[in-house]
Amino acid sequence: MVAIILGLLASFCFAVSMIQINRGVLALDYFRGLLTNLGLNALFLWLYIFLFVELIELWAPANLIFVLVGIFVPGVARFFMFKGMERLGASITSCLTNSTPLFATFFAIAFLQERPTVTNLLGTLSIVSGIIALSWKGASKTWLTRDLLFPLTAAFLFAARDNLVRFGLLQIGSPILGAALAATTSFATMSLIYLAFEKKQPLGTSAPRGFALFAAAGFMNFLSYVFAYTALSMERVSLMSPLINGSSLFILPLSALFLKDVERLTPRKIGAVLLVIVGVFLISWEKL
Repeated sequence: MVAIILGLLASFCFAVSMIQINRGVLALDYFRGLLTNLGLNALFLWLYIFLFVELIELWAPANLIFVLVGIFVPGVARFFMFKGMERLGASITSCLTNSTPLFATFFAIAFLQERPTVTNLLGTLSIVSGIIALSWKGASKTWLTRDLLFPLTAAFLFAARDNLVRFGLLQIGSPILGAALAATTSFATMSLIYLAFEKKQPLGTSAPRGFALFAAAGFMNFLSYVFAYTALSMERVSLMSPLINGSSLFILPLSALFLKDVERLTPRKIGAVLLVIVGVFLISWEKL
């Protein structure tokens, strides 16, 4: 049951960080904000290790798994997400990216030999269906079918991350070390891309506020990494991935509170929230 609570906390913290990022991009360009976010996330994780973790094996071969994770997630995965938003729009991209737990469960069965229970599978389907219903706002087809590959590739990479993290955590003793290595690699990878390819625009007068918001998001991402990696070290991917990747459930009310994006409560939204709640209950059933 502890792992389930940690998974939900990871999802909540990630949702809060997304709200802060959505406010931050109004004051600072996304790439500088992303580097601020990733850098502080990594810094907080290493401080956590320094203060609270007594023994780490920094040069263990299994740590290369987390380096691999950091190269592709969030950097490459987010590239495909934003490319999807550009081609398809936010609604379709969000819905397809929210299929991550389905990919993650399939990979866990195929490669980690996990055997999820019937209630686990039903709960996963219920959560994914509810989150897609929450995210969908309707869209007319003005895009090419092949453009669907962008958000689906992002979902694939996020799902692969969950499985690689679980596999790596079975090899090492500290989930926070794995999180720190992945976050540091992400920061280094995106920094190199920024220095090599990104145009350096002058900072505006609102930049300090933007840096502050992205820094706050970095702290929330630090918490989400701690909760998510600890949860994945305790329980199988098919149980944790639907909970860790359920941030859309929290983003809706948080947007209403902090972004003033208040939308009318409709039967579809009520039904979607109920689907997610039922899904969490079904997944938690075997641990109650």
